[in-house]
Amino acid sequence: MSLPKPYYQDELATIYHGDSLFLLQEMPEGQANVFLTDPPYSSGGTHRSDRNRLPSEKYVMTGTLLQRPEFSGDNRDQRSFLLWCTLWLSQCLRIGGEQSSCMAFCDWRQLPIFSDALQCGGWTWKGLGVWDKTEATRPNKGWIRSQCEYILMGHAGPLLGDGECHPGVWRHGVNVADKQHITGKPVALMCDLVKIRPGIIMDPFMGSGTTLLAAKILGRRSIGVELCEEYCEIAAHRLSQEVFRFEEPQPREQQEALTL
Repeated sequence: MSLPKPYYQDELATIYHGDSLFLLQEMPEGQANVFLTDPPYSSGGTHRSDRNRLPSEKYVMTGTLLQRPEFSGDNRDQRSFLLWCTLWLSQCLRIGGEQSSCMAFCDWRQLPIFSDALQCGGWTWKGLGVWDKTEATRPNKGWIRSQCEYILMGHAGPLLGDGECHPGVWRHGVNVADKQHITGKPVALMCDLVKIRPGIIMDPFMGSGTTLLAAKILGRRSIGVELCEEYCEIAAHRLSQEVFRFEEPQPREQQEALTL
């Protein structure tokens, strides 16, 4: 097996349509070094029958009128979820090599098993980021609001202590008008995460392409893989549109050199 022809490609972004577990095995080392992704959680309940419900039934609030395409791979049990995550995480580590980084979303139910998978895949667990979805999220009467999701931070080997110190909590409400996927994340949130590590971004579970769009806004190269062709088409359409390109400020010594 070899990599298929890209579903979409421009000067910064490349999309592949297919199963990430198989496509990652075909990608050569050095293809990317920052893996920022939001895989299917296989969550949404405490019983098997809960997990087997459609994603739109598990993750969409009752009464929501806007319908988005379903996605697959969200009904694994704990053992298969651990093994599956370990397999694709180990492939990401192989591709990224030394000094690569991994940032992967999960919810509170899957946090313990996902942290095991990250380390079983060969990554050194280097911290936990928090996405604060604001008070607009679904309430749990008599309990706490489901207001947070988590980003597991992994690194290949020791993390060199240089560069900017970034926040560990990001507060962004869901922008319904710009949400193209059932579990889509805000573009502003993904921009914040893209800024953390330099290099080429890869999202093995691209969905509607928000990670790649954030990378494009920041002038960064990116690669995405998505199993659902309908979401590949949505992502390709988003990336083909003109976006406001944010140029990160240059270090002072570079600015001074340009004025000489």
